[in-house]
Amino acid sequence: MPLARRPHHYLRDFWTFVKPYRKPLREVYLLYFLNSVLNLLPPLSVRYYIDLLFHNAAVTVCGITLPSLAQRSLSAKLLFTAVFVGTMIALIIVANTIGVIMWRRGTRSVERMVMDIKLKIHHHINKLSLGYFNSERIGTIMTKAVGDVQNISQLLRNSFNLTYAVIQFLLAPILIAMLSPLLLVIVLIPAPLIGYAFYAMRTRLRPMYRVQREHESAIASQIQEVISGIREIKAFNMEERSHSQYRDINRRYYRMQNEIMRVFSFNHQLQYGARDLGVILVAALGGVCALLDWSNITVGKITACIALSSYLYNPISQFLSFYDTVQRGMVSLERVIDFLNEEPDVRDDRHALTLDVRATRGAVSFRDVSFSYDGRSLVLKNITFDVAPGERIAIVGPSGSGKSTLISLLLRFYDVSTGQILLDGRDIRTFTQVSLRMAAGIVFQETFLFYGTIRDNLLFVNPTKTEADMYEACKAANIHDFILTLPRRYDTVVGERGVTLSGGQKQRLALARVFLKDPPIVILDEATSAVDTKTEQLIQEGIERMLKNRTAFIIAHRLSTIKHCDRIIVLSHGTLAEMGTHDQLYAQRGIYFDLCEHNKL
Repeated sequence: MPLARRPHHYLRDFWTFVKPYRKPLREVYLLYFLNSVLNLLPPLSVRYYIDLLFHNAAVTVCGITLPSLAQRSLSAKLLFTAVFVGTMIALIIVANTIGVIMWRRGTRSVERMVMDIKLKIHHHINKLSLGYFNSERIGTIMTKAVGDVQNISQLLRNSFNLTYAVIQFLLAPILIAMLSPLLLVIVLIPAPLIGYAFYAMRTRLRPMYRVQREHESAIASQIQEVISGIREIKAFNMEERSHSQYRDINRRYYRMQNEIMRVFSFNHQLQYGARDLGVILVAALGGVCALLDWSNITVGKITACIALSSYLYNPISQFLSFYDTVQRGMVSLERVIDFLNEEPDVRDDRHALTLDVRATRGAVSFRDVSFSYDGRSLVLKNITFDVAPGERIAIVGPSGSGKSTLISLLLRFYDVSTGQILLDGRDIRTFTQVSLRMAAGIVFQETFLFYGTIRDNLLFVNPTKTEADMYEACKAANIHDFILTLPRRYDTVVGERGVTLSGGQKQRLALARVFLKDPPIVILDEATSAVDTKTEQLIQEGIERMLKNRTAFIIAHRLSTIKHCDRIIVLSHGTLAEMGTHDQLYAQRGIYFDLCEHNKL
């Protein structure tokens, strides 16, 4: 797991996503600056409009002294009003045109960055070793890949609004001070209340949001487990227990959400009350000053100050509202970056070679191989054997003896703890993982089919293959005739995980995949353990065709599957206990003999 990191470390990593979009982002922030400045001009202009119409003294605008219109005719006042309104409408149109452009460009930039993050997460998921997925809940990974990315997207979007608010927050008090320093002092009287509200939210909410995201991950994980294990839940009458667990997790989330809202609502309303108090104070105290003719305060200045105060207090309100989004976004950002910093246990060497699959003979050697999942207890101990090209090797043993682990090491799903595995005389760690796995075709005990058509599920293993190749592969796997009976044949959509097909049909599709891949090494991991006798015969016929001139590793519990292999390796408690042909091992009356006699083979 990554070590504890400081916030600036996360921001530094996040900069790698932002960096490619510096130019368009600068343009967007410039547009937000222009828009915020232009939006401040109408409320400021109200002061000059009111004082020119109703105040008897001249008014100075940008160094230009304008005479009062208070004593002029009604037609002159109406003409001035028309000019003022027309100018403000033009200004508003310009400001809003800029607003439309900045929103569109901002959205485009954010969506591109978010897409980059999503693609990087997806690439990283594919790159991580199997060990990570064995220890992490799927729901937690999904929450990071979906929910946390959405929070980051919201954070990026609000960064534009935050820029807008900051500019107005900085400019509004300057403009108020230009009208009257005294009015600025009055406006800022409630500031300590707002400062307290912001401090309270900043210090108390961040740890709460992290706990909340953990609860959300737990909820997603629970839902994923229910969907994946729905057959077991129904078969063992676990509905109530499952629902109880889900209810408990949601109650913890509910309590945390209420605690967050308790802190947020009080401080949020506190700053709203402070804003209203500021407006009342400006109107009341400013009005008293105008009546007593203190500090050259006029009705126009009071009106403009009230209008501008909203541009001072509203950004503060936005800061507090943004803070909720920012905290969620920062917590999600930390979680995503921590995930992206997870290093795979199995990595290609910097000088790794690309294995030439076509030139691979398929000679495999295990040299004193030991392996441990946790770094403490060994699952495999000092395994040594050689396999000649084209040889069929059966791997048998009691459950937990290390059969599937042995195959996982050959495919580099994990790296050996000690020892070596050689392919054609070279350590498999000297090859890239992608090219190594191109040299092997595997049929698992339970075949996974992706949601899509049968064609999609076959051709993805080798997109260069033609339609004719696909048909030949399916014929060799004894599945072609069945596919032709389907309504849309090869374009028939199979459900998620292939639930619309039987186990035997999925296994034969898996065999067809291997035919299309055409690898020099074939691995069968309990390929016929969950099918009936008739289906097993169809699969076995396909296997016989597939194994011709290929090195094969066969994990099986059925004697009919393994007795004709060239050699049988017997594993027991992680060690290579016996090795030989069926007749040799049976005659030894050892572990293999016991497995046969007790119908475990």
